[in-house]
Amino acid sequence: MVMEHIEIGTREFMALAGEGRHPGTTQILRHFAWAHLPEHLRPTSHNVANLALHMVVKLPDGPELTAGLRKLLEAKDCFVRAAIDAE
Repeated sequence: MVMEHIEIGTREFMALAGEGRHPGTTQILRHFAWAHLPEHLRPTSHNVANLALHMVVKLPDGPELTAGLRKLLEAKDCFVRAAIDAE
């Protein structure tokens, strides 16, 4: 993939960020995309995605990274719902 043609925050962008990693890591990273969300929800999702990307950069692939990302994804979903409720 050529990064310059991929919009930041899309599923494709997140998958590319996990390129070369274990398929489980790459697969779950796609769900941290935020570009599809309404503008007012993007910052909440983007902040959590940044943490997910940081963990992928700093930690080795393995079951604990995958479990941590899955739990972070669940938390991101809760935070986005809370942001919806705050409207």
